[in-house]
Amino acid sequence: MVEFDVGVVMPCAGSSERMGGSIPKQYIKIMGRPLFLYAVEEFRSLKYVKKISLVVDNVEHVLNILQEYGLSECPKILLTAGSSSRHRSIKAGLQELQRVCKDSEIKVVIVHDGVRPFVCVDLLTDLIKAASTVGAAGFVRPLVSTVLSTNQESTMEKALIRNQHVASETPQAFQFSLLISAYNKCSDEEIDNGTECLQLVLSHCGINAKLISGKEELFKVTHKKDLYLAEGLLREKTTDVCIITDEENEAVRLLSDSLHGKVGSLEVVVGDPSSKNLDKTYNIVILFHSREIQQDLHLLDFASLIDLDKQGLIIHVIEHGSVEGLQGVSVYNLHRNSRKMAHNYEKLRKGVVIVHSVSSNENQRLVDILTTVVTSGYQIFSGQTLFI
Repeated sequence: MVEFDVGVVMPCAGSSERMGGSIPKQYIKIMGRPLFLYAVEEFRSLKYVKKISLVVDNVEHVLNILQEYGLSECPKILLTAGSSSRHRSIKAGLQELQRVCKDSEIKVVIVHDGVRPFVCVDLLTDLIKAASTVGAAGFVRPLVSTVLSTNQESTMEKALIRNQHVASETPQAFQFSLLISAYNKCSDEEIDNGTECLQLVLSHCGINAKLISGKEELFKVTHKKDLYLAEGLLREKTTDVCIITDEENEAVRLLSDSLHGKVGSLEVVVGDPSSKNLDKTYNIVILFHSREIQQDLHLLDFASLIDLDKQGLIIHVIEHGSVEGLQGVSVYNLHRNSRKMAHNYEKLRKGVVIVHSVSSNENQRLVDILTTVVTSGYQIFSGQTLFI
């Protein structure tokens, strides 16, 4: 439990850091949201975080982004114009925090990069408490490659012993007054070319930061391949699945096993979901039907389970038992009905996929397809009619 106020400085400036195209990588969208918003939302949800100084290269542009996602009126978020270097941007964010929070009791400030979507909230309390006691603290990860020291001729001078060094990650935490003091004392050379805040408080305040082992997800999105990794982890963390079935069967058991570890949470409901005491909502709902869908009736049955704040899917699996059940049915009409359902579910921020299973011997194939639909982009399959 954190018993004092905490501020956050999040540098998102740096238009020179691009990953192809003309969009700074922190504004590139993952799962429909700009990269930096994921960390903002994490900090915004913490009661002890009073202000988030968001340091950006284009205040007007980011204000439009915040308006688009309903965050422009959030009292916690401060927009500050960034500068030419990471340290200068952080200093600007600190000064804005100091100006706005001069009458508050912010004891600790967190520094976190806008290109790191993951915060590790479960470890954040340890980081903050260490900073409040020692003066500074940071998350670290083991090095995965050996670091070489080179000279101006690009030849090797020595290799560092890997197990004696670690990789510095963010978030980092500092006593507010201590970090401000360090920035006020550092030289132009340091502020223009340095990148490590922990080094500043060591050099100018004599504080040896407490280093805390962090998680693998604390990586910085630097290269294009990192975007794919971040998207996969975000999709896993933000995907909550509820499987609704009249009775347990082999397909449901196989699907449950297949999704385990690939989604944030998974619930299997046998029977009427309205009669169950479920304590959460889901952005993906998979319904197994043994007959044709009665759309309005079934929507009422599980409407209370739907998480309206997240994009997702409603997947209807209709088990026909044999192909004879579809004989004489127009494929065009089936697909048109799927598109109509998808339109009706748009108000719930959900897409719709209808899967017609015509063979009881294709359970594994059915599960493989459903797993692919759940773990892929939600909007890719919306409105589609599939046949197994």
